[in-house]
Amino acid sequence: MSSSVSTNPTAGGEEEPVVLASTKNHARIITLNRVRKLNSLNTEMIELMTPPVLEYAKEKVNNVTILTSNSPKALCAGGDVAECAIQIRKGNPGYGADFFDKEYNLNYIISTLPKPYISLMDGITFGGGVGLSVHAPFRVATEKTKLAMPEMDIGFFPDVGTTFFLPRLDDKIGYYVALTGSVLPGLDAYLAGFATHYIKSEKIPLLIKRLAGLQPPEIEGEITVISGNNQYFNQVNDILNEFSEKKLPQDYKFFLSPDDIAVINKAFSQDSIDGVFKYLKEEGSPFAKKTLDTLSKKPKSSLAVAFALLNQGAKNTIREQFELEMVAATNIMSIPAERNDFAKGVIHKLVDKIKDPFFPQWNDPSTVTPEFVKNILSLSKNTDKYLKKPYVKQWFGVDFTQYPHQFGVPSNREVEAYIAGTDGSNRTYLPTPSEVFKHFKIKTGDKLGVEAKIQQILDLHGETAKYDNKYVTWKDEPTK
Repeated sequence: MSSSVSTNPTAGGEEEPVVLASTKNHARIITLNRVRKLNSLNTEMIELMTPPVLEYAKEKVNNVTILTSNSPKALCAGGDVAECAIQIRKGNPGYGADFFDKEYNLNYIISTLPKPYISLMDGITFGGGVGLSVHAPFRVATEKTKLAMPEMDIGFFPDVGTTFFLPRLDDKIGYYVALTGSVLPGLDAYLAGFATHYIKSEKIPLLIKRLAGLQPPEIEGEITVISGNNQYFNQVNDILNEFSEKKLPQDYKFFLSPDDIAVINKAFSQDSIDGVFKYLKEEGSPFAKKTLDTLSKKPKSSLAVAFALLNQGAKNTIREQFELEMVAATNIMSIPAERNDFAKGVIHKLVDKIKDPFFPQWNDPSTVTPEFVKNILSLSKNTDKYLKKPYVKQWFGVDFTQYPHQFGVPSNREVEAYIAGTDGSNRTYLPTPSEVFKHFKIKTGDKLGVEAKIQQILDLHGETAKYDNKYVTWKDEPTK
């Protein structure tokens, strides 16, 4: 085994190893090491991470890249955006635009790496930490995981490419998690689709050792995340499944009931954020009232911009969406501080660290018009001034509308395809519910939680009454 470590001097000249890069047999390991800040991601860390991530993807002797942390509490507690807000107050929006440019390009690189990249979300994984993880084909949650997109609380939007990822989660759960700022423990993050595997924290060192010893099959020709290397991705998946827990705890319940999910799906399928509020108010269930109360505390500017980005992200390619997020972030950085909910939120919570009141005085909701949202999402004199084209570089030259690899629990999309016979099987008859369970248990190797996930999907989208409860058809709108 060989190993190497890179460090970087801080502005004060002291050696501060905020990112470590090491070699372990056939694996390359990137360790976040800004421990006192819970690895909050700053420009220095991004600039240290990007070169080795690119280099490792091209090295013939490297087979997998593993993202981990030296903090016992966190993988990454989010982006360190305090300086962005301070610079807005000083009239320098270019600082924040540059930060997000570098961060989003790193996130996009991760999404298109031709070799397996594994994020070990063993602890707090918020905001920027989610961006370093969810675009990877392999995301490991543990019992220590706490995952969230808390941007609403600082007047921003769920960024780092999550407006591409979140709309692809089942039944608008991604919208709900991001807009409410819900914090998910490991099992909930896994069954919601944020993680692909659930492994006990104590097994992580042995897992890394095992992955480092794995050698890929002989491959001829060019490989990308989409083609040429699928066999090796499957081998990595097999190892992760081997280390994964086999049974859900007996008392475990997903954090949302089928009724809750039905409300979420309908609410966040409305045409606008105002429509979401109207639906929740009229629906009137305890869950709807609680969700409405939570959303009502968030700044209207963040909710409206986030909702528009999520809807656009459902249609865009991943590269298009990173570029759209970059445009939105740059335009937000350019709003004067006195009218900027992002600057207000960050200064209040992260700079001045005021706890009472919990939120600053957000801008009046009446200022958040359709024109305001359109302008945030549009090219402007600000994007011309602060961004360089192409906004997101080509890197590995890959783009897609759906992630190439699906190693987590089955999704609505997969179950619907199986029921309809459009999954490549060419089956012309409807399956029974038991056949649906059997198919996905075999397909996933009886993966942790598959039975619970399939039950949830069928409860919401399975229709059996038409055929005397013998066969199942698919219905798009979930039953409440």
